[in-house]
Amino acid sequence: MRTAIVVMNEGVGNGVIAAPLLAAFERRHPGWRYFMAPNIALDAPWVRTAVGLRGARGSVPALWRRFLPADREALWTFVDRTGVDLVVNLRMESAEEDGNYFQFRAEATSRGVECWDLHELGERPQRSPFGEQAAALLRAHGVPVDLDHPAWLADRRRPRAGVVGCYVGASAAVKRWPAEDWSTLITHLGDRGLTAEVAVGRGEEEQALARRLSSVPGVADTRFLHSLEALRDWIAGLDVLVSNDTLAVHLAAALGCPVVTLYLATDGAIWSPVASPEISRIVQSAFALSCSHMKPNGTCRLYYTGCPAPCAAGVRPADVLIELDQLEWSMRKSGHQEMVK
Repeated sequence: MRTAIVVMNEGVGNGVIAAPLLAAFERRHPGWRYFMAPNIALDAPWVRTAVGLRGARGSVPALWRRFLPADREALWTFVDRTGVDLVVNLRMESAEEDGNYFQFRAEATSRGVECWDLHELGERPQRSPFGEQAAALLRAHGVPVDLDHPAWLADRRRPRAGVVGCYVGASAAVKRWPAEDWSTLITHLGDRGLTAEVAVGRGEEEQALARRLSSVPGVADTRFLHSLEALRDWIAGLDVLVSNDTLAVHLAAALGCPVVTLYLATDGAIWSPVASPEISRIVQSAFALSCSHMKPNGTCRLYYTGCPAPCAAGVRPADVLIELDQLEWSMRKSGHQEMVK
């Protein structure tokens, strides 16, 4: 029996991406045990049941994912105490950004601890969905991963005809599309006879944005979703979702709900869900891709530093409507006629 630590980024969306991958890991190595940091998605019984996840629940500090020198002694004490002999590092960074991990990996080699990491796929992150890259790493180490059926929550889907969800929240301000653009989009949806519902999570700023949009003609309901389950059930009842780059996008893909995602400060080629073009469409800010603050792993260095977010101007309501027209949902609803006039 081997013992592993699985390391990944902290976000709940990353847990939704990782759930079927970890289930594949368990099926390949049923006798192994592993540890990881807490993640709301991976600790949720309904997620674990849906993918057949039986192993680790969150039990190690989340910040160990950064392999900081200050955490190194505690990390090695844990490794020695629990008999860890494998580290599976699914945290995506470019080589120039990941010096702390490389120091850890060199020491791990000297101690006889094996490391699997995404750097095996190349020095710089590939511009393909993170879920596909993580699956490629596992396959390289003999773990069969099947991504052909990404809608592993499809049995929960109960779509309401003509209802378009607009998830306007995001934890980082640079990932939130401005109210004026949401208002324009919602107006256009109403002109097409569609019903819009606006939703956000717990953040005060996102909730203020939702309240502002609640008076826009065409908004039938405003949802303040305080749990992962509430978000899941709301998305399950939509005909289609339009969302900032958040957890909602990955839940939509897992539910089989068509989704158009706004990538304002992230690279949609990397952070899009694993899903077919009939389910998932990308609207990408070209400004973001050319910004000097964009890291090679497709994330912004200024998420939480008060950046004025000029990249948001790179996504226009007309762009979103064009992508809606590409979805199987929009073709079905319009009788194979374009929604955009």
